[in-house]
Order: sequence, then C-alpha cells, then structure tokens
Amino acid sequence: MLLVLVLAATLGVIGTGTARFLRIDREETIKHYERITSDTTRLLEEHAQRTIHSADLILLQALRMIRERGGVGAIGSRLDWADFGELAQHLPEQGVLWIYDADGRARLGTSAFPTPPLTVAERDYFQAVKTRGEPFHIGPTIRGKTTGKVFFTVNRPILDEQGRFLGMVQAAIDTAYFTKLYDLPDSNLDPLTGIYRLEGGIVVRRPGMETHLGADVSRGPVFRSLLARAPAGNYESVSPLDGTVRIAAYRRIAGLPLVAIAGVSKTAALAEWRARTVRAIWLNLGALGVLIVLGVLTWSALRRQERSRSLAEAALRTAQDSEQRACLAGRQAEQAQQQLYEAIECLPDGFALFDAEDRLVLCNSRYRDFYALPGHDIDGGIRFEDILRRGAERGLYVDAIGRVDAWVAERVAQHRAAGQAHEQRLWDGRWLRIDERVTADGGRVGVRVDISEAKRREAELADLVRRNALLAAALEATPNGIAITDTATDAPLVLYVNRAFEAMTGYMAAEIVGRTIRVLYGNETDAEVAASLHDAKLRGETVTAEMINYRKDGVPFWNMVRLAPVLDPGGSTLAHVAVLWDTTEAHRHEAEELQRQKMEALGQLAGGIAHEINNLLQPVITLSNLNIGAPDLPAPVREDFADILSAGRQCRDVVGAVLAFARKEGTATQPLVLGDAVCRALSFARGVLPPAVVIDSRIGDREAVAMIGATELTQVLMNLLTNAADAMDRSGTVTVTLDRLPGGGSLRLTIGDEGCGMDERVRQRLFEPFFTTKPQGKGTGLGLAVVHGIVRGWRGTISVTSALGRGTSFEIMLPVAESPTIGYPAIESPSA
Repeated sequence: MLLVLVLAATLGVIGTGTARFLRIDREETIKHYERITSDTTRLLEEHAQRTIHSADLILLQALRMIRERGGVGAIGSRLDWADFGELAQHLPEQGVLWIYDADGRARLGTSAFPTPPLTVAERDYFQAVKTRGEPFHIGPTIRGKTTGKVFFTVNRPILDEQGRFLGMVQAAIDTAYFTKLYDLPDSNLDPLTGIYRLEGGIVVRRPGMETHLGADVSRGPVFRSLLARAPAGNYESVSPLDGTVRIAAYRRIAGLPLVAIAGVSKTAALAEWRARTVRAIWLNLGALGVLIVLGVLTWSALRRQERSRSLAEAALRTAQDSEQRACLAGRQAEQAQQQLYEAIECLPDGFALFDAEDRLVLCNSRYRDFYALPGHDIDGGIRFEDILRRGAERGLYVDAIGRVDAWVAERVAQHRAAGQAHEQRLWDGRWLRIDERVTADGGRVGVRVDISEAKRREAELADLVRRNALLAAALEATPNGIAITDTATDAPLVLYVNRAFEAMTGYMAAEIVGRTIRVLYGNETDAEVAASLHDAKLRGETVTAEMINYRKDGVPFWNMVRLAPVLDPGGSTLAHVAVLWDTTEAHRHEAEELQRQKMEALGQLAGGIAHEINNLLQPVITLSNLNIGAPDLPAPVREDFADILSAGRQCRDVVGAVLAFARKEGTATQPLVLGDAVCRALSFARGVLPPAVVIDSRIGDREAVAMIGATELTQVLMNLLTNAADAMDRSGTVTVTLDRLPGGGSLRLTIGDEGCGMDERVRQRLFEPFFTTKPQGKGTGLGLAVVHGIVRGWRGTISVTSALGRGTSFEIMLPVAESPTIGYPAIESPSA
C-alpha cells in the first residue's frame, strides 16, 4: 500500500510540474506573438501615414493647378491631361488622379485620354465631400470602372472663394502598393495585415483583398469596444471574414481616420508549443513506466525477503528442536558436536579456542594457514605464547621484527584482556583483523579475518581522496568558470561550481548548487544555441558555443561555453562539465568597430548625395532670386517664387547639415584655448536657451589648447544643450565640465543633463543621420549626426551614457594641440 502511495505521489508531482511548465511556455509563446503583431501595426501606421500624406500633398498641388487654369470647367484638354498625368506619377504604384465637377462627372482622369464618361455622384466618397462637407476623406476599397484595379481613394473638395462646392479632386491608390509590403511576413503563421476605416470598412487587407472587397468588419471586437477603450492594444478573436482564430494587435493611425490591424493564426503560432507538449507527455509516460517497473521490482524484492525470513525462522525452530533432542540422546549430542567441528572447519575465517591456561583446544585449517610454519605444526595443547614466539622468531609478524620479546608480551596482554578487536600484519603483506572473547570457563575464543583486500581498497581510497583534493584545488585555481551538472537533460542540476564561476555570474556555490543551470538564461539568451547544447548532451558530444547569460543581479554578459560529458570506464555518462569564459569585452570592441565603420559609410554616402542635391539647388535658388525682383511680376507669382526660394534655402540648410555630418567640406580649425572657447560659447547659449534651464560650467583647465573651430564648437554645444533642454522639459540644470585626463595628452568635455534619459536601443542609433525621437516636424534627425561629424573632423571622439529616468551624459575627447599660436575668433550663431 505504501509503495502505491509513493508511486501516486511521484506521478502527481511530475504531472503538476509538467502542466505548470507547459502553461508558462504557452503564455510566453502568446506574448511573443503579441509583441510581433504590435510592432507590425506600428510599421503599418508609419507606412500608411507616409503614403496618404504624399497623396494629400499631390491633391493640394492639383487644387492649385485647377485654380490657376480657371477652375473645374476649364479642365479637360490634352495639355491638362499631360500636366496632371505628370503630377500623378508621384502617386504610389502609379496611381490615378481624377477631377470631377459639381455633379460628379469626370472632367479628367490621368489613366487615359480622352477621359471616359464616368459619373460618381452616388459614390460614398463624393457624397462625403459634397453633402457632408468633409475637407478630407478616405474612401473604402473599390474596383475601378475603367482600369479594373482594386484601389482606395483620397478625396478633397474643390471650393470657390466663397466656399461653394465646385467639384472634387481624387487620388486613386492601388492597394497592390500596400499588399506587396504585407506579403513580407512569414506565411507559415497565416498572417493578417490590413488598414480599416474607423467604421469597419476595409481599405487594405492581406490576405483576401480580392475575396473580401467591400466587406464590413464593424462587428469585430476592435470596432465594437476596443477602440473606445484605448488607441492601441492586443486581442484574440475569431475573424468575422474567414473564421480564423488569431492573436492580433490594433493601432489607431495618428492623424487619419484609419486603424491598422495585424495578426497571426493562433493555431500556427502554437504549433511548436503543441509539439513540445506532446514530447513532454511522452517523457512523462516513459517516467511513469520506469516508476511502475521499479515498483514491481521493489515489491518482488520485499516478497523474497519475507520468504527468506520465514525460512530462517523455520530453520531456527528446527535447530531448537534438534538441540532439545540432542539433550535427550547422547548420540545426537555427539553428532551435533561433530557438525559443529565441521561448521568451524568450513568457516572462511581463522577460528581458535584456548582453555583457561591458554592451551589450544581446537582450531580450523584456516587458522593453521595463517600461522603454520614449515616443519612446525600447530597441534592441540600448544600454548598461545609459544605460537606467537615461534612465529615472531621466524619473521612471521612484521611488527615483531627487532623486538620479539616486547612484542610477544604486548600481544599476550591483548589476548588475555580480550573484548577489543585489533589488526595484525603478516610477513607476506596480508592483514588480519583479530577479535577475541572470554568464554564462560575463562578460556579465549578468537576469529581471524583476512582484511587484505579491504586494506588495499582503503589505500586506493586514500590515494583517490588525495587526487580528488588536488583536482579540486586545480579547478578552484583555474581562471575560467567551471560548472558540473547532473545527467538530466530537461533541467540539469548544478553539482559543483568553482570560484571563477562565482565571480563571473555572481552566484555563490551555496546559492546555485542543487538548482538548474538554466537560472543563467534570460530574455536575450539565444534559444537556438541553448537547444544546440541540449542536443549535444543528448548525443553525448562535446560542443562549443557562444551565448548571452545573465548574472545574479540581472546584468547580461557574453560568454563562450564548452560542454563535455564525463564518462565512466564503461562509456556511460556520469555528469556534464561546462567551461565558461567571459567574452563581453570582445563583443563590446567588435560593436564599437562596427559602429565606427557604419558611421563612416553613412557619412560617405550622405556626403555624396548632399553634394548632388546642392548642385541641383543652385539654379532653383538663383532663378528664384532673379525672378522675384521683376517689377511687372504678378503678386501670386511673386508669392510662389518666395515660397520656392524659402523652400530652397531650407533644403540648402539641410544639405549643409548633411555635409557637416559627412565632413566632406573643409573644416577650418586653429589652436584655441579650449576653456576660453567653451566659456564664450556658453555665454552665447545662455541667451538662446529657455530661462528655466541653468548651465553649471566647471572649467578645470583654462590653459590647454586644442585644434578646433570656434563656430563649430558653438554649434556642437548648442545642439547638445538644446537636446538637454528638451529632455528636461525646458527646465533643469545642465552641467558642462572640462578637464585634462591623466597623462596630459587628451581633454575631456562632458555635457550632462537631468532629463528623461533613453534606453539602449535609442542610444545605439543616436548618431545615425535622420534618426530622431522627437515628434514629426520637431526635428530633422541631423543634429547629433552633425555633432558626430564635427568632432570626428577635430580628430576627436564622442560617446554617450544614459538610462531611462537617470539623465544623459555626452563625453567629447579631444587631443591637446602642440601649436603655440592661439586664436580668439568671435562667436557666431551656428547654422542648422
């Protein structure tokens, strides 16, 4: 019964543990795909915003051209078709531009000339801008009457100066422009990507764009309730169109009446988890089978033990009956005595009985083998002391050599005292354990047991202990981390770690021994590498791999792992030993080198493109300047030229920033006292920054000279100080520190703020051109790229340290100049 209870309890523990593991594994799998779908909706949002914004700019340009050509009624010539067709070329996927009059009749369509007769007066998008007065409208997906393509529309009304409706201009965007992007995700997961109107109408959907054309999904959970709660989130539901259960995410597209939805099939996403579940069930079934076999074997052993005990009890009863019968009959007593002699003779150990006068009464042949000498038999009646002395004089006892009399006296005293066992070594290397007892009549009975094999094993054990101590000391002294785990493959338990492992991971031996080695795993641990280690253990192979593990304090670190099995002489695996060495520093150097190469390549590319754009801007700016001063130029045209000139100059400033980042243009530097130059630049900055921003300057070295440009230094500091002010919400203290590093060869300029800080992902991309975390329209993403280019032009370096909620610190390292000539140029306001 107890055995059954133990088996049931063990099975319960295994089942409960497996169920909990599978539940957690399933939850982590679903969270993984929720993150993927959320990231996809952000991509869809950015793509839709860029596309529709570009289409709206083209519509605004078309409205301007219609007003310049006399209104809707004047549109329709081949020249108009050619001009508007050139404008439509800028629409995605070669979209079509349509112009309709107030009655919904097509005046011009860029897809063909002459424009086919087409009326859209009853269309929802026409009624939206005409009847409902919407200034901007995105229509549902429809199939074109002339082209047959599936598209959605972006529409704007044509109004006169009094706001009366004159017609509509429309951009028809082919949905293929979106579905080509949406085809990129892994089709094995049956992905869903789409853009929907707020009332549930489909704009773009992949898959099923053709099948579900014109369908309405307003009864889905996103449009019924989720959008009212939050602009973005994750959910799980059955698709009202194809019935597929999906893990999905939604996001309200900022600035547009649209919603982005992305999802993956829940069945496909959980396929791998189900495979792991099946494997776990089979492993549990195997464990159950092993437990049942062990239980049956244990039950059989107990049954055999019970039968043996019964037989022993029966034999004892038989012996007692025999003894009683022996007392009643003399012949039976003699027979029993003879049996006793025979039994003593059959003993594997030496046996001897001495009387009260220490004369030998009887002994077996094994006793004689131990002590008999050639030509000297051990006969009954010989005294115990005589046996000892004769053997000692002939060298039979190693301990008696050179001290026969003393040794004999000591041994006789032991014999007479009796009651304690002791050991004795013979001349041939054998060891005996002697156990003697006093009989009731004052005699002595003793047993000699050959313990030579036990002594040999004891010596081997002592040598093994010594070697193990040496091995343990060597393991503790090695600079590489070493961990030994048991043979479990699912969750191997740690049996031993050395001091280097403790220093590397932060786990003390007492904390990690008995726990699974997988406590070192974390979110960034490569699952494929971990699986390769697991597979190598199953195959009994030695494997080397590199992976990210986590210290006890949660800090990740790169390390190389060499895993090997520990085999017994028969080839069976006893344990696994892992040797670890930290490669974090090597990865950091590699990442820095890659970043340097990346920034250099970006600078070369950006510089080349910027020069080409600069060449193209020259005639635009020059001709605009010439024509804007013409006396007979109409006011609207003069305003147009002013807009062109302003846009050209802004573009030239952006090109200048790109060139500054690339450092393709010449950089004028001269030896300046860096402390004085920084103070003058900060004086200028204090007048530009918000009043609530305080600059705490700590200039420690006012004599060191550096090869820099004063204007560029002001530009660098203004960029960094402006970013610091924005990070602190335009209120707080910025600390600017200048000091000379030990050795005197380098100067360090540090700008630190108390702002919101940034995460590691943003920090790694901080100096990339056009990368910005500011809202759209608040920055070009070139400020820090330009700073990087300027500092590099000074033969210096710039680095940044930051953490969310802990502020940001920029550190600029500059070489000390050797030129004695020191310049003091005036401070200029930096350009963009």
